[in-house]
Amino acid sequence: MFGYVRPLKPELLMREFTRYKSIYCGICKQIGHDYGQLPRVGVNYDLTMLAVLLLSLSQQQPTDEVAGCILNPLAKRPIARGGEVLELCAGLTVLFAWYKAVDDVADEHPFSGRIAKIALKRSYRRAVNRFPAYDRWIASAMNDLRRLESGPPDPAASNVFGGLLSQIFSRSATLVCEDEPIRQAIGLLGGHLGCWIYLMDAIDDWTRDCNNGSWNPYGGLDLATARAAAGERLADLELEMDRTAALLPYRRDGGLIANIFTLGLPDTRQRILRGEKPTRL
Repeated sequence: MFGYVRPLKPELLMREFTRYKSIYCGICKQIGHDYGQLPRVGVNYDLTMLAVLLLSLSQQQPTDEVAGCILNPLAKRPIARGGEVLELCAGLTVLFAWYKAVDDVADEHPFSGRIAKIALKRSYRRAVNRFPAYDRWIASAMNDLRRLESGPPDPAASNVFGGLLSQIFSRSATLVCEDEPIRQAIGLLGGHLGCWIYLMDAIDDWTRDCNNGSWNPYGGLDLATARAAAGERLADLELEMDRTAALLPYRRDGGLIANIFTLGLPDTRQRILRGEKPTRL
């Protein structure tokens, strides 16, 4: 995962931002509990969004515990603790971190990728034992992407990552929802989000990829044309996600979810298309 899916912080209520940070920190704590300290560096905003979405639809909520952060143990803050949603997102964090390392070994960062694989090997095995189906889906999608990325540039490669997140979101929804149409809607949301993340990362990396001779779905275009094409497609995906997200039966955090899809995603898109990097929340 890449860290592009985030709320627009200035438009959040204080309680909404506190809730968001408690879930983000809760995933980090859960990773430390289940997989050790090293994988905690992989915690990201994208999987925090999945946790927020699932918990917004769930009757069962993790308890908040006031505790310190590993980076700032003296600063006490509410941190969500425990539950299937946080456990799943912690496991997915480890799985995605592992496959990023695998991709780095095969791509332009072989040394750092090998170091990451060594550091993550034990944690990855634990995650596979707990979530074998998710591991198979990620491995299959990464193989499909590698095959496509050996051919000519094609933005349709985003559909592979979209299909992966559709599977993950749909299966994850079984933790909080028994209604099949709702689970299908969550899968549809994940599919559009996966395409959005993949294309966002592609346009963010366009200059580096072209300078290094690496594959990029917009590699056959100049930067201005690539940004225009990506911007149009990304905006269309945001509209589809907004329509789907607006129909879900939230039990809580509807304002936080709306902020992510109607404000956060467009803000990130605009920043990336201007050549800026998103700042840490």
